[in-house]
Amino acid sequence: MRKISLLLALSLLFLSGCSGEHVPTIEDYSWIMTSVQSMDADGQVIAFGERGSSTLASAKQVDLTCEAENGNLTLTNHTNDKTYGGTYKLTQKDPQSSIYEVVVDGKEGMAVVAMTTYHDGSQDPTFIINLGDYTINLVAE
Repeated sequence: MRKISLLLALSLLFLSGCSGEHVPTIEDYSWIMTSVQSMDADGQVIAFGERGSSTLASAKQVDLTCEAENGNLTLTNHTNDKTYGGTYKLTQKDPQSSIYEVVVDGKEGMAVVAMTTYHDGSQDPTFIINLGDYTINLVAE
């Protein structure tokens, strides 16, 4: 539980450099995965998307997308044609982020959506789902 809290806090800290102009919500975008991190592998990236990377030799490239509508999540792994269902509920919104309780394929977790600002000033909507043993990082498609 401590690792989950630490990871979510770090994720929120990472996103704190965000602009308050528009706080994205989970429904605003179609999402594509950049990486999946495993707590069993000390937070290393075990899977990565087209826009992600990993230094772990055993990491696999995966094409995963996520859609959210009316409290329902659909994660589709196009690599193996599997679909995972879930739900989400907004629990907190502030000028930088929207925080959700999520359940994906029976696993409960937390998620955050915010604008990530990069060193060059560009921004991307970012969606991070923490499901205990795994953290899924996604960006707007």
